[in-house]
Amino acid sequence: MTLVTRLGALLLITALIAALLWGYGGVSRGYEALLALTYAVEGREYQADLYRPETPRRGALILVHGFTEAGRRDPRLMEFAVTLSRLGFTVMVPELEGLKRFSVSTREVEAIADAIRHLTETEPVARSNTALAAISLAVGPALIAAKQEDTAERVRFLIALGGYYDLTDMLRYVTTGEDRGGAGQAAPPPQREGRWAVLLSQLHWLEDEKDRARLATIARRKLDDPLAPVQAEVDRLGPQAKAAYSLVTNEDPDRVEGLIEALPPSLLEEFEALNLSARDLDKLQAQLVLIHGPNDRVIPVSHSRRLRHAVPQGQARLFEAGGLEHVEVSPGWRDGWGLWRATTHVLALGERQ
Repeated sequence: MTLVTRLGALLLITALIAALLWGYGGVSRGYEALLALTYAVEGREYQADLYRPETPRRGALILVHGFTEAGRRDPRLMEFAVTLSRLGFTVMVPELEGLKRFSVSTREVEAIADAIRHLTETEPVARSNTALAAISLAVGPALIAAKQEDTAERVRFLIALGGYYDLTDMLRYVTTGEDRGGAGQAAPPPQREGRWAVLLSQLHWLEDEKDRARLATIARRKLDDPLAPVQAEVDRLGPQAKAAYSLVTNEDPDRVEGLIEALPPSLLEEFEALNLSARDLDKLQAQLVLIHGPNDRVIPVSHSRRLRHAVPQGQARLFEAGGLEHVEVSPGWRDGWGLWRATTHVLALGERQ
């Protein structure tokens, strides 16, 4: 199973609740309704699903789906949203077109912020207690969306599973294995599919349609078979696509900054806009619930540790869950303890009014 497929599996908090909370008080309750929504914010149109509980006792939660072509209608995601609703959350799952195409950008920031605006203005339970939940590369857009001038006071807490902090350091680790924000060269070896998944997530910013198609072919072929020959396609790439390819195939940690600077302007602009380490996070008011596997081989746990320290003391709690790899969870009582602690913390935050 490739990294992209695992992200699409959307184990966001399913690893937390579906694996650990069956039997928790209230899970047996039904949910009232699944409503399909079409809404607009300042002329921008969206679709979403809304799951209402019989007893709305835990506020609202906006669930950001992962990389999946099925979007908000991924069956695993829908099952998880029902579980959250049975626990008392009013759950909104907006359709995010970029994530359906396995890409992430500032367009997701705007879409998530619009979901916050719509839900908090239309659902009474959301006005005083709304949460966001996001995974991996979607953590950055969700955090940025939650600190906008008109959204910051509307989001009470944000759940981030396996998220990033510094995109330059993330790319350095994924491509060269060096974690400069944490374990350095002693970090566990990166998952070999990571570089190709990152490439797929940014192809939409290349101007040449043929180059986008060639790089997509290269990335998907390498995801299926790391030894697959791709030189014929590489030789046909234009300058912008070659710059992106050079970055993801580089293995020298000291070359990473220079290769990033050589990216096409549109891609570089997006990169800088989504880089949390270059952002002023003081406007973020939401409590952060950071959940990260200590042996994550896609985004090292050092990113969540640094993000915890980037916000005021007491605003973030980090749960290092030994059972997590990146978005997969392994069974077992000992590994599950970190996830259990995170789960009880989330439920407590949801109950506060």
